Amino acid sequence: MKKNLDKLDSKFWSWFPQAIDNPKKINFFLQKRSDWLDKEIIQNFKDLNLQNDFGLFAIGGYGNKEIFPASDIDISIIQINQKIKNYENLEKFIANLWDYGHKVGHSVRNKKELKKIISEDVKEFTSFLSFRPLSANKEAIEIINKIVGDKNKFISPSKFFNKKKIEQEGRHASFDSTSFNLEPDLKESPGSLRDFQTGTWILNHCFNLATINKIKNADIFSKKEFTAIEKAHNFIKLLRYSCNLIQTSSRNRLSFNSQIELAKRAKIKSKRSTQSVEILMQKYFYHAEVLSIFNETIFDKYDEKGTFKIKKDYGDFFIRNNRIGFKDTNLQENKHLIFEIFVKIGQRKDLIGIDTKTARLLKENAQLIDENFKKNNNYSKQFLQILRSPYNLSSILRKMKRLGIMQAYIKEFGEVIGQMQFDLFHIYTVDEHTFKVVRNMRQMKINHIDDGFEIENELINRLPKIEILYIAGLFHDLGKGKGGDHSEIGAEASYKFAKKLGMSLHDAELISWLVLNHLEMSSISQRKDIYDPSTIKDFANKCKNLERLNYLYLLTINDIRATNPSIWNGWKHGLLRSLFFNTRSSLNKERDKSIKEVVKDRINSIVQDLGQGDKNIITNLWKEIDESYFGRFSSSQLKWQAESIIMNEEDADIIELRQNFNNLLEIFIKIKNVDGLFLNLVKIFGALGVEIIDADISTTKDKKIALNTFIASYKYQSIKLTQADTKSLSTKIKAIHSGSKKLNKIDVRSDSKNMHFKKPTKITDSIDKQKNRNIITIETTNSSGLLVKMAQVFKSYDVSIHSAKITTLGEKVEDTFFIEDQNINLISKNKIQKIKKALSEII
Repeated sequence: MKKNLDKLDSKFWSWFPQAIDNPKKINFFLQKRSDWLDKEIIQNFKDLNLQNDFGLFAIGGYGNKEIFPASDIDISIIQINQKIKNYENLEKFIANLWDYGHKVGHSVRNKKELKKIISEDVKEFTSFLSFRPLSANKEAIEIINKIVGDKNKFISPSKFFNKKKIEQEGRHASFDSTSFNLEPDLKESPGSLRDFQTGTWILNHCFNLATINKIKNADIFSKKEFTAIEKAHNFIKLLRYSCNLIQTSSRNRLSFNSQIELAKRAKIKSKRSTQSVEILMQKYFYHAEVLSIFNETIFDKYDEKGTFKIKKDYGDFFIRNNRIGFKDTNLQENKHLIFEIFVKIGQRKDLIGIDTKTARLLKENAQLIDENFKKNNNYSKQFLQILRSPYNLSSILRKMKRLGIMQAYIKEFGEVIGQMQFDLFHIYTVDEHTFKVVRNMRQMKINHIDDGFEIENELINRLPKIEILYIAGLFHDLGKGKGGDHSEIGAEASYKFAKKLGMSLHDAELISWLVLNHLEMSSISQRKDIYDPSTIKDFANKCKNLERLNYLYLLTINDIRATNPSIWNGWKHGLLRSLFFNTRSSLNKERDKSIKEVVKDRINSIVQDLGQGDKNIITNLWKEIDESYFGRFSSSQLKWQAESIIMNEEDADIIELRQNFNNLLEIFIKIKNVDGLFLNLVKIFGALGVEIIDADISTTKDKKIALNTFIASYKYQSIKLTQADTKSLSTKIKAIHSGSKKLNKIDVRSDSKNMHFKKPTKITDSIDKQKNRNIITIETTNSSGLLVKMAQVFKSYDVSIHSAKITTLGEKVEDTFFIEDQNINLISKNKIQKIKKALSEII
């Protein structure tokens, strides 16, 4: 069989380039594998003389003759001869299948046991909806036919539907309820094969549509729609089959590596290295959306089928079972209904969706949204009404996209559907990210949000026009569909759109300004000293007024939270909130304090309640630290540092940890400054599974004492660390640093995903003339052991790191090092160039 499979696989790859646009033939390969498997299994079953005592059936995917290279083999064995006592040959049969290299899922039951399990277990029941006899006599087949024929006696349609709905909701939630993740699971993700299967299972059991032909002939999908559904199903099967062949683990996941490999094998022509992958994945996202709509339509159709509620008139609409539909189906003469139906959904909390026939009508008539439609003031007012909806806004916008209405009305939105983002920062396509931004805004407004956003909830509900924030959220990344500076492109497009909606010049300019500057707050909070009065003054001058600041702050927070769940944390929130409040004070015309005044006030607020001895310890140390140090920490952080110093001997090395910023680690280190200290510390952190997100490295003016603060994630950060846990970690760091505990070797293997999608490394240098220090900034893709390798370069050139700003943004890092030579002088231009070259080589 192996030789046959090798030949089949070779034939598959020869056909693969054609398959991307015409994947129907994938069923030949699936069935061929199934046929060969049938022969092998049946022959083995008969060789062991099992056919007279047992019936052998293929179930699940195998029952459908869909065997992928990594598929499990699901079989059901029905015991016919109740007198048999010796199961030795049956056990040998199963063992043989495993020996042949098959992953077997099997059950052995008699008639009574089978009826019992099928009536109790919906998953077992489901597997028999696609049974197929392999080796079974008349009696065995009659047993199965009787069960399937009387299936309603075992599991009622309503129970089956409800179980499948719960099952699907749980599965979707595990994938963040989106088919637009950049590395989807082709079997289980929303829009995957499981969505198609779930839909067909419901059609089979709840609508008695057991075959594809019966589904085609039912009045659920048009011929055009079902052609698209079949093609989408075949395309996802094609990708799963090919991933199974090229991957050795997680074989149903369309990983970045698989995307690259498949794009090459498909011979997709492109100018850029990532463009061929982009083309492949846009096809995937399109087909996944088709399967999602197929699945959603069937669930909606069952809800309609199962209701006996009377239709209620509602103006131009009817409402039945909390779904709204058109009374008049002539949209050509009633174009106003296209937006009006969404206005109505937004006005009523009880409306959960659109009648399936109405949804199909809207989709088929999306082309009515032409240039004349877009210029119509009445339709513009309707769209603004939709954005002001008190209810259901997130689901309304998603539905508008699924029906083709959003992309018809906003051309730029259509240009980013399914567009990947090769920055290792975003984990969603541009359109999915956009929806999540607006959803976050909506949830923040209705206070359907985690604790810690009370201020933002109050602020968003004070905005004079919420639609301004939503439109900025919709347009902030739409410029990515055109290439170039997406902020500038989006700013221009959003201005034109706002004016087309009839919004005032002020509102249109505000939206445009927000889109243009949507990255500004994040950049400042990550890269600059947000307690430095000059930083605040510059940002306040850019904002000019509180209105802009309020809108920009809310846009920024909801943008970052919709980018990648792993990069949002309490530390980032705290930085943004501090920048917001400091800038607000400046715009409120509160007198801008000098850095010296800020430092003095901050120190006084901390030491005023200390005893004289403790006060002397703190003030004597802090007067030896550059004043900029006190601008980089909040008062609460400085207070914690002071308490840590006081609790220890005056000359003792201090390594204190605490869990802060929603489960991140904050590490404060006061230690004797030695050559290579930073390198040693980052090696220790790497060995202990501590990943640095942000670092502040400082030394006293005489270079004798180092005061370093790190914000880090821990490999066990999902677990709430106790005080004993942080104490234990602190002890380990001290022990390794002192040499009493051995440092484990750090794994610095490269991440193949990063290798393929890494952004060009940018290394720049400048001089801080005021401090007489060199500055080197490195922007690159993060990788294992990167910080250690950078620290090794600085040490090899005998360079002292005075301070550093380590910023990790998902898979991207932006690290800035303030350096000087061992004599506290500027480093020569020649040496700086050598350092930059060495850094580029290790990255």
